[in-house]
Amino acid sequence: MAATLDFTPAGVLAGGGNPVAGLEAATATLRALYKPGSPRAEAAGFSVASAFDDALRTAIERAAPLSVARGVERDPSRGANWWGRWLAGVRDASMAVCDAYWCISPEALAAAGNGTVRLRLAGSLVEAIKWSACDRFSPDEVLWQRLSGLLVETVSADAGLIVGDVPGVAREFLRAVAYHSVGLDQLELDRALAMVHLVDTCVPFLSLGSAVSGAPQYVIDLGAGGAPQRRYSTGAVSQLCFAPWGADELLVGFERQLAEGNVPLVFGKLPRELMLEAVRRLRNQWSRTPPVRLRKRYAQDATVEITRGLLELRQVLAGEVRQLARVWRVCDLSRSGLQIRAASDPSGAWPDVGELLGVRFTDGEGWQLAVVRRLQMWPDHARLGLELVSRHPVLVVLDDGRLSIEALLCDQPARGEAVRLLLGPEEAVGTETVFMKHGGGVLKLRLLGEQPSPFGDARGYRLQVFQVG
Repeated sequence: MAATLDFTPAGVLAGGGNPVAGLEAATATLRALYKPGSPRAEAAGFSVASAFDDALRTAIERAAPLSVARGVERDPSRGANWWGRWLAGVRDASMAVCDAYWCISPEALAAAGNGTVRLRLAGSLVEAIKWSACDRFSPDEVLWQRLSGLLVETVSADAGLIVGDVPGVAREFLRAVAYHSVGLDQLELDRALAMVHLVDTCVPFLSLGSAVSGAPQYVIDLGAGGAPQRRYSTGAVSQLCFAPWGADELLVGFERQLAEGNVPLVFGKLPRELMLEAVRRLRNQWSRTPPVRLRKRYAQDATVEITRGLLELRQVLAGEVRQLARVWRVCDLSRSGLQIRAASDPSGAWPDVGELLGVRFTDGEGWQLAVVRRLQMWPDHARLGLELVSRHPVLVVLDDGRLSIEALLCDQPARGEAVRLLLGPEEAVGTETVFMKHGGGVLKLRLLGEQPSPFGDARGYRLQVFQVG
């Protein structure tokens, strides 16, 4: 007997056992049903949109690589590309649910109950903001304007304090501001999911209120809408400041328990090491003296050639590649890095956080080595924040007596000093002492260890540290 097709929201999202296919099918279904002014949107109404909303959250929880109920659960057949598609599918489906609500006429929404509708709309907006940040997209001004509008409709105009310990639109707004404040776009997927759960746990202790003198904080202008902006003070009456410091006592308790080897019950099966890292990062981000840039930025209007990955950089340093397809523009620079505006990439995908890039100014000489620390995407371009690893990388050969390996020397070698060398993820010297061919001579090196990377070996390189003999 033939199987019965399931066209319910949960059935569509199931994707026949393929979560990515389910997310893409749900997005296509919602986009077809919900268009502004469409009779289909009115016929489907609030009930179908909310059913997809509920089913989507369940589908995400079941398929996510990390959850409170299951801990870490990854199918070994699913690599980085598969999870990239999954995250893009989650973002697209979340946006489709959010847009579906806004395609329904005000009369139809009013019939569903204003309080229920506003909370639903706010929740869907926050989910779309969250998943867009996780997928490295820039803050969507339309989403923030809609969310600000809902808050203004719900909260009294003269409210001087908004707290997160009562369910409602104000709490959802606080959740969105909290996500915005922690830099989800700078974290890998597992770390971002761990941070999301930690932030959700802290929301009841957060608030929006008046500015605290001298403390950097995120400022929200409800009259203008738009994403929160980081400032040192507030001037306009309509502005509210994000105050996360009430959560610090809770975070201190979490950090103590995790450092002692215990996982608080609220974290379920989430890995202790991952949650300890998240707690420490969040305490740092939400302190009254959060991290600030130590080096001044200087505006630039210059172009740079770009290589992607260790192999391509080896090729250009060896003179095997003469013409490069990526010529991007520098927006600003400092002693330790630069910000780049990228117009397009021939690969069809932007460099991700943690990726290795070679950088050469078109009016200069020599290559520099950098790693992507931040990526934000727009429909037609991307901005990349790069941290310089080496200003003068040199292609060298390491020999341990068994085999020779090409590596990139990041530092000028001096007897007794440490130097960093970049190797491929599967490349490793077999002995503690190796010899490096450099500058027409041979230097003896002693392996000191490996510089840990928050991005692991998946980015295509490893950084090892040696002492020059």
